[in-house]
Amino acid sequence: MKRVSFYGCLAWFSLSLFFLFSLVAGKVANISFYLLMLAAFIHAFHAIKNRDFEIFYVWKQYLWVYLGAIGMVLAVLLHEIAVNKIRMHSYDVTSRVGLLGLLTWGAISLSTRQMKSLRWVFMMGTVIATAKLVTFTGDGDTRVPVVGFISIIALSQLTLLLSIFSVFSIVWNERRNFLASCFLGLAGLVGLYDIFISQTRGAWISIPIFIFLICLVFFKNTRSTKTVLWASVLIIALAGSFSTTSIVRNRVEQAVNDIHLYNNKQNRNTSVGTRFQLWRASWILFSENPIFGVGRDKFEGSLKDFAMRGVITIDASTYPHSHNDILFSMATFGIFGLIGILAAYFAPLYYFVRDMRHSDREIAAAAAMGVSLCLGYIIFGLVDVMFMWRICDIFYSMSIATFLAFIIRKKYELQQSGATH
Repeated sequence: MKRVSFYGCLAWFSLSLFFLFSLVAGKVANISFYLLMLAAFIHAFHAIKNRDFEIFYVWKQYLWVYLGAIGMVLAVLLHEIAVNKIRMHSYDVTSRVGLLGLLTWGAISLSTRQMKSLRWVFMMGTVIATAKLVTFTGDGDTRVPVVGFISIIALSQLTLLLSIFSVFSIVWNERRNFLASCFLGLAGLVGLYDIFISQTRGAWISIPIFIFLICLVFFKNTRSTKTVLWASVLIIALAGSFSTTSIVRNRVEQAVNDIHLYNNKQNRNTSVGTRFQLWRASWILFSENPIFGVGRDKFEGSLKDFAMRGVITIDASTYPHSHNDILFSMATFGIFGLIGILAAYFAPLYYFVRDMRHSDREIAAAAAMGVSLCLGYIIFGLVDVMFMWRICDIFYSMSIATFLAFIIRKKYELQQSGATH
């Protein structure tokens, strides 16, 4: 297979466009998604025409990842069959993850050299998205709920992930280039600044996990005790510096106060208190509809019914989701929703964790990006929803497709050269 091809360039353009501008321009994510799909179809046609199927067998090794990605689509389908109401628009968002296998096939049309160049795209995308956040918030002076077409929570969390990708991509530098490594590493600091001015507490929780993963990759050949020590030092230093700021102190104190007010039944409509109410209501909905759930179209109506019964407050009944990905999937699509979202999380996570142990450092770095993505979505999804919004679904699938494609392409090249794994 040729390293440079039309469909390979098309795939590179779609991924570059996505990681650069999808968080700042509303139409970019969809355009990039469909361009990568187009590259996948052209790649498939080319492979069939030339009977070039060798890399297909490496792609097929990750079949369970692609099947896991279909889980939420199946959950929606089973719910709609149960209520005898099939609607095509119901699959618009979930299909963005469900088509992961095809997206990955499109992405592997890139050469590893083309994929490595995406490290600069990760870096610039982080800077561009943070610049947008700085503009909308007045450099952190005000906290707006929505930044353009995307919520401030989702924007800050996805920008943080982009910055983490940039840090890991230092390993992709073909030579030990100190200046290039500094630029890529500085994107990590930009990501930290992003979640600082956005005041997104859910993203703050994920930082220790990301630091530990970074230490695992960059201290791969050192003893585990040294890796843990370095990670602990960095986490403590970062926590100490953050805790000296008024923004962090105020947000932490606010959370503690919200919990106190909720427990003492003084005010249930605080940020944390509302989440507690929504989680309780979602669990009740699941327990009452455990097989197929109530469906997304009836979720808000169910909350209003709970408000009338005094289970939650009227203010809490105005939310369109549970502020928790797993509970929302359970409430809306029952046990199949639970299985679907767990498959979307843990099928790729399993393979990425496995490939982090690969002897090739570039493969290990790409796998670490995938682990960061999956764990990030799991952590972010504890206090908010990610898979309800199209941009978040596309970011998840496009990112996984990119990292899997790099791993597949690199393994294929090692296999062709006869290198050991």
